[in-house]
Amino acid sequence: MCRLTTLVVAGFLLAGCGGSKTQGPGAKNTSDMPDFVLNPPKQAGFLFGTGIAEQQSPQLAKETADLRARKEIGTVLSSKISSMLKDFLGQAGVGSTAEVTELSNSVTRSITEVDLIGVTIEKREYINGKMYSLAKYPLDDSMKKLVTDAVNKSLTSKEALLSQFRAKQGFEELDKQLDKMKASEQ
Repeated sequence: MCRLTTLVVAGFLLAGCGGSKTQGPGAKNTSDMPDFVLNPPKQAGFLFGTGIAEQQSPQLAKETADLRARKEIGTVLSSKISSMLKDFLGQAGVGSTAEVTELSNSVTRSITEVDLIGVTIEKREYINGKMYSLAKYPLDDSMKKLVTDAVNKSLTSKEALLSQFRAKQGFEELDKQLDKMKASEQ
């Protein structure tokens, strides 16, 4: 009788661990999305961004999807990213009764600020209650100059910091040598 009970319980446990191939309500089906969302077009001299919004109001969905498509272009052009990782490992107790606690947190923040003049919405599709937008931004000569200037400014400031770091290292090395000379004289 005990073996029969054990076999029945083991059978239920194995059946419960089998899993299921059905998708839950939170599962997303990407086949309903327009192709431009998953594979944005590529064209020389232009940047593209996509946006998705699901709202009760089609007007609000359109505005939100358009804004998100513009935001994606803005993120490509200018983005400041801050990241923080906290890692904690602790142990309470000794030997085999010790309890180990491990906690890791990762937080990332991205801030974008750029003037987007000339962005147009190329396509919009409304499928199953979701609005999809495709934004297009021309990279004209003024934008190319803006991006080039930003890159050059970044490189210049990094070179200056590197030079300052190397000079500091040189002075520290010189101080160490002087200290050695003073110590050998005494």
